[in-house]
Amino acid sequence: MELLIPGLILVALMVWASTKIKRSAASAFDAEHVEGDGFAIDKPAGFLNRYNAHSELLFDAYSKDFGTESAKNVRAATAVVFAADEPLFEAAALEQSRLLNSDRSERFDLGGARCIIVTGELERDGHRFNVSEKLLECGSQTRVLKTEVLQETSPDLMRKIEQMLVSFSPR
Repeated sequence: MELLIPGLILVALMVWASTKIKRSAASAFDAEHVEGDGFAIDKPAGFLNRYNAHSELLFDAYSKDFGTESAKNVRAATAVVFAADEPLFEAAALEQSRLLNSDRSERFDLGGARCIIVTGELERDGHRFNVSEKLLECGSQTRVLKTEVLQETSPDLMRKIEQMLVSFSPR
């Protein structure tokens, strides 16, 4: 009997702590607005923003979902933002040269900043990805949002990626 009460208290504390941890982990996949060095982006629900102070990436996120069948260990989608030292048009040409079947390149102004969108395909580890890159001119540097999505992914995930691309803007 002497151990029953402290044991029940310990179990109650463990249940409470476990519930807090689960809620915190689940909220990491909620939608959020992220502002970084020269850019802003809306991370959709279902994506986790990894933070690594030692990384060269300004933003790094991946989907909660994985691929199917042979790609069951591959994230269905990833998104990264990085700074390119090249001017906008040179950076766009460089990114386009890295893609297979680069089928589209659009240029326009976004809030006073020049912007280019490049799309194409990429093959890595035997899996094919649809790649979309949005390049923004930010002063003397270029900010690049690069999204990679497994080709066999759901239309819902594709909509989320498109929303992320649209939200990527200069700050």
